[in-house]
Amino acid sequence: MRICFGRSPGAVVIVAMVCCAPAVVHADESARGRFDEQAAGALSGIHGILAVGVAAEPEFEGAAEYLPIPQAYAHITAFGLGLEIEGPEARLNLRPHSAFQFGPAVEYRMGRDDVANDVIDRLEAIDGAFEAGGFVTYQFKSLMAQSDVLEISAELMADVSGVHEGVIGKVRAGYWVAPRERLRVGLETEVGFATDDYMSTYFGVSEAGSVRSGLATYTAEGGLKDIGVQASMTYQLTDRWGLVGRASYTRLLGDAANSPIVQDEGSADQFRGGVGLSFKF
Repeated sequence: MRICFGRSPGAVVIVAMVCCAPAVVHADESARGRFDEQAAGALSGIHGILAVGVAAEPEFEGAAEYLPIPQAYAHITAFGLGLEIEGPEARLNLRPHSAFQFGPAVEYRMGRDDVANDVIDRLEAIDGAFEAGGFVTYQFKSLMAQSDVLEISAELMADVSGVHEGVIGKVRAGYWVAPRERLRVGLETEVGFATDDYMSTYFGVSEAGSVRSGLATYTAEGGLKDIGVQASMTYQLTDRWGLVGRASYTRLLGDAANSPIVQDEGSADQFRGGVGLSFKF
């Protein structure tokens, strides 16, 4: 669904205007009618995809233990706006029908408390955090195939709940293509960074925490945090129902990887995966 804006000629000769006025008026009315139909379809229709399933992911960032969790996804377009919900993150796309897209975003970040690892459980508990920010995206379509999309995006989020009081960001590049009529596959890469406050909250070890846990004290500073890759797949069983799958690998870097939380009790290699059932409307 997209809104198309036509371009009128830069100059028109007076004689042509006089002689061809009826034809020009008729053509203009036809063009306006087509535009009105396209605009009405783009702004009044509600459509999208919903998906629910189950996923496995690390118990906390840097953990070696994994937990099964329910997973939900929604991508809904209505009245010229796009709502994207993926797990604990939600985005409002203000320009879903354009190559250049942007909008606000919110996310809930799980805390770290009562975890399976006894050593990490002795550290200070971390509450769940609410983050708010925004994103920008640019899409290139039909580069190597009629169905493909190359997307470059960046996201910046800040804690608004007073938990870590930091800022985190991501830069992504993704490519999606439909090799068959009902099958669509994608591959994404991502680089993440964070400020000192975020890193010290999730990867630092205070003196009190060191005494309780036996881990060495550690001060984590901001900078490059991780790099990752993700593969995804959707397969339409019918026009409405489909299967979705996703698998990702993230490697913690810098002070995050060097933290004793990760080196001694966790893992810098973080895997995630999930499958689900989708419904298009």
